[in-house]
Amino acid sequence: MKKLITIILILAMILPAAALADIPDISNLTVDELIELNHQIRMKFFSEKLINGVRIPAGVYTVGVDIPEGIYRVVYNPPYETAFCSFSIREVDGGSYSTLLGFSSSNDIGKLYFANLATVTIENGEVYLYGYTGLFD
Repeated sequence: MKKLITIILILAMILPAAALADIPDISNLTVDELIELNHQIRMKFFSEKLINGVRIPAGVYTVGVDIPEGIYRVVYNPPYETAFCSFSIREVDGGSYSTLLGFSSSNDIGKLYFANLATVTIENGEVYLYGYTGLFD
């Protein structure tokens, strides 16, 4: 019985140390490298949340900074019957896409490409972004 308790105590002491061994050493990174690492971590969390939809409140966002570049499905969930939301994307080259999302009009954009450094503007509401997975999602 004493041997079993000793083995359990040894394992209890070793396992937390083994778990900490997987943490990368960031002590030698520069401030710019830490900022980039933080950006990459935030983008990973964003991508993971796309499965259930990421709520994007009204505001102006830059693709590649606030929202990862990619192809999305945009959904507007109006809080009441007369609600509407203005949604637009302006690309760096001057191209743009704009629509009014609302209860009586379309509330779903099936496939939309968010190009790097484009500006996404949402007014009078909020939208949800989902990763685009094809026509049958």
